[in-house]
Amino acid sequence: MQRRAFISRLAAAALLASALASGWAAAQPYPNRPITLVVPFPPGGATDAIARIVQDSMSRSLGQQIVIENIGGAGGMVGASRVAKAAPDGYTVLFGGLANLAQNQTLYKNPLYNAATDFTPVGLLTDSPRVLITRKDFPADTLPEFIAYAKANQGKLQYSSAGTGSATHMTCVLLNSAIGVDVTHIPYRGTGPAMQDIIAGRIDYICDVIQTGLPLIQNQS
Repeated sequence: MQRRAFISRLAAAALLASALASGWAAAQPYPNRPITLVVPFPPGGATDAIARIVQDSMSRSLGQQIVIENIGGAGGMVGASRVAKAAPDGYTVLFGGLANLAQNQTLYKNPLYNAATDFTPVGLLTDSPRVLITRKDFPADTLPEFIAYAKANQGKLQYSSAGTGSATHMTCVLLNSAIGVDVTHIPYRGTGPAMQDIIAGRIDYICDVIQTGLPLIQNQS
């Protein structure tokens, strides 16, 4: 079965080489029309930010327009499903990651696709460290203070994520487990909306990636 292509934190230059090697360009030079790059989260999050950084260089390298299509939902699974069901011609590719290519395959009883068989890997773009971010008036300034406060107030705290099964969700699950607290999870359709409620003070904390977390940290320092 021919498999769809995905860009998992992709290297733009590798896309053309992969296309040639897989036979996409057998009939005519590839690419000969615009390529849709599906970002499985709404605008404003880290995945979207990274995709837009590489969009221009991809376009120059391939000599074609790269059109970003944001499709949020289910921790990135809705957007990935769009690519899995697309024609396997190399013109609809996924900007994927651990959330939609690994984590949701075990967290959901009936995933919308099989990440092992429905996609073909293209290249690695970035490895993004996670950072703990709290609302501005959170009564703790250090990690030890955060742990102490979370243990004492876990019943009334809430943390947000880009959706169930997303990297921001699973990172906070690991953090909460490590410090021994049970905090209510509030899933959003992407990091952008989740971060808006952190800024507004409606959510207590999020385990974000450094790309979108650093500007907020700098603005609050």
